[in-house]
Amino acid sequence: MATIAKTSKPRKRASQAELAGHRPEALITFRVQVLAQLLSRLVDTSVRDALGLTSRQWRVLVILARIGPSTSGEVARMAHFDHSQVSRVAFELANLGLVEQGADAADRRKQVLSLTVAGSDALRNGLPASLDREDRLRATLSADDYKTFCKVLDVLGAEALRMVGESS
Repeated sequence: MATIAKTSKPRKRASQAELAGHRPEALITFRVQVLAQLLSRLVDTSVRDALGLTSRQWRVLVILARIGPSTSGEVARMAHFDHSQVSRVAFELANLGLVEQGADAADRRKQVLSLTVAGSDALRNGLPASLDREDRLRATLSADDYKTFCKVLDVLGAEALRMVGESS
């Protein structure tokens, strides 16, 4: 495993040579963000065309199908959204009749979300396209490449989480 390079003191200012030689397209953060934006657009187009939903709405539905009736906080953690995003999406999905919103019996301040029959139907209609996307993307990688890709994502994700914690 690679060693983690940490600068002993934060850089204050880039030199003119560093600025001239800087290639953002070679940065991990840049490349991952570009890929994430492309994949998000792909999902957005697919679920909008097939179901009239946004990718955020789709993700909340998928998470609810995975974990069952849950507080909006649990959905936020699992979906990697902030609480306000889940609240907004839950309201939209409730208006579409895809999700029910209720109060947690143990803590009335917490909102519990659950799929409706219509929400489950939407998932059943949208899942084939999602699985086809996954199959097509995975087909571009060998089994070993996919395993390496997952490991790299885990390692970078863990380090990014540590870095976020350091800056908080």
